[in-house]
Amino acid sequence: MNALPPVLRAAHDADDRQHWEGLAHVTLSRNPIARLLCRMMKLPAQGHGVPVSVVFERLAHGERWRRTFAGRSYRSDLTVREGLMVERMGLATNIFRVSYGGGQIVLDLVAFRFLGLPLPSWLRPRCRAIEREQDGRYVFDVPVSLPLLGPIIHYTGSMERRDA
Repeated sequence: MNALPPVLRAAHDADDRQHWEGLAHVTLSRNPIARLLCRMMKLPAQGHGVPVSVVFERLAHGERWRRTFAGRSYRSDLTVREGLMVERMGLATNIFRVSYGGGQIVLDLVAFRFLGLPLPSWLRPRCRAIEREQDGRYVFDVPVSLPLLGPIIHYTGSMERRDA
């Protein structure tokens, strides 16, 4: 990851525990089923200028991310397996193909499991998350959609490291 901008390298290559804070913009679907799914997954509530914090922790097997959006928290454990990034998040497991280029990290969701059961590709969520640096800040853009419901959540924002 040496070709990454310094902020992304600091967030993902460091061995220490890090605390990042900033603001996010969260858009939710108007569909009540999509909103219920987001709530069940403890994903962020809709809002502009939503306070966000992320704690990155190194584990023996990977990373743990503790995200909090305006008091609503959720945790992800991330590992690398067979060249893919596996994110365990509550009842769901997201499997991403990770690529680097143009100063950014791109995470494309290629598989999804719920309660350990794989969803077929025609039913699984769609997500192409991007992390990049802008003006010395960690910038994220995470859109999620479902084939039968369309866009369900999209959150964007930026953060700065607070514990350095």
